[in-house]
Amino acid sequence: MSTKSISMCEGKGSLSHNNREFTAKNIDSSRTPNNVIFVQQDLGETYHQLFDDAVERYNARQKRSDRKIVDYFEHLFNRPPSKSVIEGANKQKSFYEHLVYIGTKNDSAVGTSDAEKTAECLREYMEGFQARNPNLYVFNAGNAPR
Repeated sequence: MSTKSISMCEGKGSLSHNNREFTAKNIDSSRTPNNVIFVQQDLGETYHQLFDDAVERYNARQKRSDRKIVDYFEHLFNRPPSKSVIEGANKQKSFYEHLVYIGTKNDSAVGTSDAEKTAECLREYMEGFQARNPNLYVFNAGNAPR
């Protein structure tokens, strides 16, 4: 394998785009079968999984019913979960998207000699990510080869 660069950036956060629920103009749909899904969990379910116990403990201490939280996501963002990032009043986001690339579309894309090796590297990176980053929770991750 030739020398590769690794780049990371923050994405805009569109679950519909990431999960290929629609085909954007820049998507080659013939490559969609090459996509690999590591994790794909509903955002609302994720918030319930992560925060319901804390919400239950909080609600148990409340004397007034108007102070109880029914749904933590809606409490934070004043709307139900969506497929795009929602920004709260205090500038917090409903989720963050981080993209990791190895190589470029010219030297590592499907059909190049290094394609399988770079895909293997990304798989290895993703499989150990949660263990290396216990304070982050991955609810949606995949590999869409270029």
